[in-house]
Amino acid sequence: MPTLPPERLRWLASAAVVVLVVLILLTSFFKTNTTADATLLVKEDDQAAPPVSPTMLPSTSPTPGPRIGVDMIGAVTQPGVYYLESPARIVDAIEAAGGFAPDADREKINLASHLTDGQQVRVPRIGELTQTEPAEPLAAGSADSTVVNINQADAAVLDKLDGIGPTTAEAIVEYRTISGPFKRIEDVQDVKGIGPALFSKIKDHISVGP
Repeated sequence: MPTLPPERLRWLASAAVVVLVVLILLTSFFKTNTTADATLLVKEDDQAAPPVSPTMLPSTSPTPGPRIGVDMIGAVTQPGVYYLESPARIVDAIEAAGGFAPDADREKINLASHLTDGQQVRVPRIGELTQTEPAEPLAAGSADSTVVNINQADAAVLDKLDGIGPTTAEAIVEYRTISGPFKRIEDVQDVKGIGPALFSKIKDHISVGP
């Protein structure tokens, strides 16, 4: 077998080394690109799936009713007309008027009483109720010349009470029909439209007995 000259051998060896280096570089390049592509795919998958937010439940907050105007007078810090969201109670109107004045008689007013549009609320001052004028006498033709049984009188008779109009008289009849007879005269303040000021006018002319 013929022997290759040394120069030829060195050339072949150099060529073999070059080829080997190229193969190593290509292998490394393809591995790097494959890893980068896989990382990119993972990131794209993460971005393609946004977090799922929990289903929003319907609001259970009560829908506010119509606004009502209430005239606050007497022993409050800032007397005046205030507009409140309905339903509202006397305590809400007093808070809107800046709270009680220093001389307010807190025990003479029912803070839980409901308010109606156009109602006037007078917060009594200490000692004021003992100096108020007595209620006007009932008009002729009522069931009793001085006292009306609010558990038995019809709307026409109740209408003759001082300060009680047709609407409030009907409200009294409707209230006792639904809730039953009044147990005491103070319970009439639970009727829509009757507050402490109005009650003070009629308390001496109403009863719950026979």
